Amino acid sequence: MEWNTDSSLGVSTIMERVSTILDEHDMCVLGTVGAQEPRLTPCFFAPLDEHRLVFVSSRGSRHVAHMRADPHCSALVLPEQREQGRLVSLLLAGEVTCPQGRSRLSALTSYMARMLSRLPSAASSMHGLLDKKVFVLDAESIELVDTRLCRGTMRVGRRPRG
Repeated sequence: MEWNTDSSLGVSTIMERVSTILDEHDMCVLGTVGAQEPRLTPCFFAPLDEHRLVFVSSRGSRHVAHMRADPHCSALVLPEQREQGRLVSLLLAGEVTCPQGRSRLSALTSYMARMLSRLPSAASSMHGLLDKKVFVLDAESIELVDTRLCRGTMRVGRRPRG
Protein backbone atom coordinates (compact mmCIF):
# COMPACT_ATOMS: atom_id res chain seq x y z
CA MET A 1 0.00 0.00 0.00
CA GLU A 2 1.24 3.46 -0.81
CA TRP A 3 0.03 6.91 0.16
CA ASN A 4 -1.78 9.21 -2.26
CA THR A 5 -3.20 12.72 -2.04
CA ASP A 6 -5.16 15.23 -4.06
CA SER A 7 -3.38 18.13 -2.32
CA SER A 8 -1.28 20.56 -4.32
CA LEU A 9 1.60 19.62 -2.00
CA GLY A 10 3.29 16.31 -2.68
CA VAL A 11 2.79 13.23 -0.52
CA SER A 12 6.42 13.35 0.63
CA THR A 13 6.07 16.94 1.93
CA ILE A 14 2.88 16.10 3.81
CA MET A 15 4.21 12.85 5.25
CA GLU A 16 7.43 14.53 6.37
CA ARG A 17 5.36 17.04 8.37
CA VAL A 18 3.20 14.20 9.77
CA SER A 19 6.33 12.36 10.93
CA THR A 20 7.68 15.51 12.58
CA ILE A 21 4.46 16.06 14.52
CA LEU A 22 4.37 12.42 15.65
CA ASP A 23 8.02 12.54 16.70
CA GLU A 24 7.53 15.73 18.73
CA HIS A 25 4.34 14.77 20.58
CA ASP A 26 3.19 11.91 22.78
CA MET A 27 -0.43 12.79 23.61
CA CYS A 28 -3.53 12.45 21.47
CA VAL A 29 -7.27 12.23 21.82
CA LEU A 30 -8.34 8.71 20.89
CA GLY A 31 -11.78 8.44 19.31
CA THR A 32 -13.65 5.14 19.60
CA VAL A 33 -17.26 4.07 19.07
CA GLY A 34 -19.23 1.81 21.36
CA ALA A 35 -22.74 0.41 21.17
CA GLN A 36 -24.14 3.30 23.20
CA GLU A 37 -21.90 6.26 22.42
CA PRO A 38 -18.71 7.56 20.91
CA ARG A 39 -15.84 8.15 23.33
CA LEU A 40 -12.94 10.58 23.32
CA THR A 41 -10.04 9.61 25.58
CA PRO A 42 -6.74 11.40 26.13
CA CYS A 43 -3.95 8.84 25.61
CA PHE A 44 -0.20 8.63 25.40
CA PHE A 45 1.12 7.09 22.19
CA ALA A 46 4.39 6.14 20.56
CA PRO A 47 4.86 6.26 16.78
CA LEU A 48 5.88 3.12 14.92
CA ASP A 49 6.98 2.69 11.31
CA GLU A 50 4.66 3.57 8.42
CA HIS A 51 2.61 6.02 10.50
CA ARG A 52 1.31 3.51 12.97
CA LEU A 53 0.73 4.38 16.63
CA VAL A 54 0.97 2.16 19.70
CA PHE A 55 -1.31 2.69 22.71
CA VAL A 56 -1.14 0.95 26.08
CA SER A 57 -4.29 0.95 28.23
CA SER A 58 -5.87 -0.76 31.21
CA ARG A 59 -7.79 -3.84 30.13
CA GLY A 60 -11.01 -2.69 31.79
CA SER A 61 -11.17 0.81 30.31
CA ARG A 62 -14.19 1.81 28.26
CA HIS A 63 -12.18 2.74 25.16
CA VAL A 64 -10.54 -0.71 25.21
CA ALA A 65 -14.00 -2.32 25.23
CA HIS A 66 -14.96 -0.07 22.30
CA MET A 67 -11.85 -1.03 20.31
CA ARG A 68 -12.53 -4.72 20.91
CA ALA A 69 -16.09 -4.31 19.63
CA ASP A 70 -15.19 -2.06 16.70
CA PRO A 71 -11.55 -1.72 15.64
CA HIS A 72 -12.16 1.51 13.70
CA CYS A 73 -10.82 4.50 15.59
CA SER A 74 -9.02 7.78 15.18
CA ALA A 75 -6.27 9.70 16.96
CA LEU A 76 -6.18 13.48 17.01
CA VAL A 77 -2.87 15.18 17.81
CA LEU A 78 -3.09 18.89 18.60
CA PRO A 79 0.35 20.45 18.91
CA GLU A 80 0.65 23.54 21.08
CA GLN A 81 -0.09 26.62 19.06
CA ARG A 82 3.16 28.59 19.28
CA GLU A 83 2.64 31.01 16.43
CA GLN A 84 -0.24 33.46 16.58
CA GLY A 85 -2.95 32.63 14.06
CA ARG A 86 -1.40 29.34 12.92
CA LEU A 87 -3.52 26.20 13.08
CA VAL A 88 -1.96 22.75 13.30
CA SER A 89 -3.77 19.45 13.81
CA LEU A 90 -3.20 15.88 12.76
CA LEU A 91 -5.89 13.20 12.52
CA LEU A 92 -5.04 9.56 11.84
CA ALA A 93 -7.90 7.13 11.22
CA GLY A 94 -7.85 3.39 10.66
CA GLU A 95 -8.16 0.11 12.47
CA VAL A 96 -6.45 -1.10 15.61
CA THR A 97 -4.97 -4.53 16.09
CA CYS A 98 -3.80 -6.28 19.24
CA PRO A 99 -0.27 -7.47 18.51
CA GLN A 100 0.76 -10.81 19.98
CA GLY A 101 4.08 -12.44 20.81
CA ARG A 102 7.13 -10.67 19.42
CA SER A 103 5.04 -7.97 17.78
CA ARG A 104 3.52 -7.11 21.15
CA LEU A 105 6.94 -7.03 22.79
CA SER A 106 8.27 -4.82 19.99
CA ALA A 107 5.33 -2.41 20.34
CA LEU A 108 5.76 -2.30 24.14
CA THR A 109 9.49 -1.68 23.74
CA SER A 110 8.83 1.28 21.42
CA TYR A 111 6.23 2.64 23.80
CA MET A 112 8.48 2.30 26.85
CA ALA A 113 11.46 3.88 25.09
CA ARG A 114 9.26 6.85 24.20
CA MET A 115 7.79 7.21 27.67
CA LEU A 116 11.12 6.85 29.51
CA SER A 117 12.54 9.79 27.60
CA ARG A 118 9.45 11.93 28.25
CA LEU A 119 8.03 10.80 31.59
CA PRO A 120 10.53 10.08 34.38
CA SER A 121 7.84 8.27 36.39
CA ALA A 122 7.41 5.72 33.58
CA ALA A 123 10.41 3.73 34.80
CA SER A 124 8.60 2.76 37.98
CA SER A 125 5.62 1.42 36.03
CA MET A 126 7.55 -0.61 33.45
CA HIS A 127 6.57 -4.00 34.93
CA GLY A 128 2.96 -2.87 35.13
CA LEU A 129 2.86 -2.52 31.35
CA LEU A 130 2.92 -6.28 30.92
CA ASP A 131 -0.61 -6.43 32.35
CA LYS A 132 -1.91 -3.73 30.01
CA LYS A 133 -3.70 -4.06 26.70
CA VAL A 134 -1.56 -3.08 23.70
CA PHE A 135 -3.14 -1.68 20.55
CA VAL A 136 -1.58 -0.55 17.28
CA LEU A 137 -3.46 1.91 15.08
CA ASP A 138 -2.63 1.35 11.42
CA ALA A 139 -3.56 4.63 9.73
CA GLU A 140 -5.57 4.27 6.53
CA SER A 141 -6.17 8.00 6.18
CA ILE A 142 -4.48 11.09 7.54
CA GLU A 143 -5.73 14.66 7.67
CA LEU A 144 -3.23 17.41 8.33
CA VAL A 145 -4.04 21.05 8.97
CA ASP A 146 -0.98 23.29 8.99
CA THR A 147 -1.74 26.81 7.81
CA ARG A 148 1.97 27.51 7.39
CA LEU A 149 2.10 24.90 4.63
CA CYS A 150 -1.31 25.23 3.01
CA ARG A 151 -4.79 26.62 3.51
CA GLY A 152 -7.35 23.97 4.29
CA THR A 153 -6.99 20.32 5.13
CA MET A 154 -4.39 18.14 3.43
CA ARG A 155 -5.63 14.56 3.13
CA VAL A 156 -3.65 11.45 2.35
CA GLY A 157 -4.91 7.90 2.07
CA ARG A 158 -3.62 4.47 1.33
CA ARG A 159 -4.18 2.69 -1.93
CA PRO A 160 -3.03 -0.75 -3.06
CA ARG A 161 0.10 -0.87 -5.20
CA GLY A 162 -0.22 -1.77 -8.82
